[in-house]
Amino acid sequence: MNYKDLLDITKKHGSPLYVYDSEKIRSQYDRLTAAFSNVKNVKINYAVKALSNISILKLVNSFGAGLDTVSIQEVKLGLLAGVHPSDIIFTPNGVSLDEIEEVSAMGVQINIDNLSILEQFGAKHPEVPVCIRINPHVMAGGNTNISVGHIDSKFGISIHQIPHILRIVENTNMNINGIHMHTGSDILDVEVFLYASEILFDTAK
Repeated sequence: MNYKDLLDITKKHGSPLYVYDSEKIRSQYDRLTAAFSNVKNVKINYAVKALSNISILKLVNSFGAGLDTVSIQEVKLGLLAGVHPSDIIFTPNGVSLDEIEEVSAMGVQINIDNLSILEQFGAKHPEVPVCIRINPHVMAGGNTNISVGHIDSKFGISIHQIPHILRIVENTNMNINGIHMHTGSDILDVEVFLYASEILFDTAK
């Protein structure tokens, strides 16, 4: 997409105007999938909070990408865009049990990020697959505002509380089908990802 194209589009549709380059989005998606070409069963999920334009959601869905959502509204947008519920992950923070139950009833994969909700949901719906979001206590990210994996972060259950997680899972006999982790944004040090990955794998074991 060149400068003249943008000017022509603006003349036709007026301004202000947002223009998205689908070819660039596709090339970035292809770069990601190529980077994991040797890994079986990889699923790339697009973070809806980055841009919730329904045309963009339809576009990434056409590539085969799933969606990562943080609110029930984002889940509904994804479904409206034609994304299959099984291709949507719901990763909220600090929402009520009612909202998690509502999203779960839609057939969407849910992540639970605190012990209280985990125990309540497990007691009521032990048969529903649940992914657990952990806090790895890794300080990383472009700045403190986008570092979300450190010890004081509100995101995820502390890895020091793994025994509590195991107790809840054992007591409720709930169905755990995944582990989720987010360390931060704008991380440029590959060693951070390697270190955090080891924590993730150890937790999965």
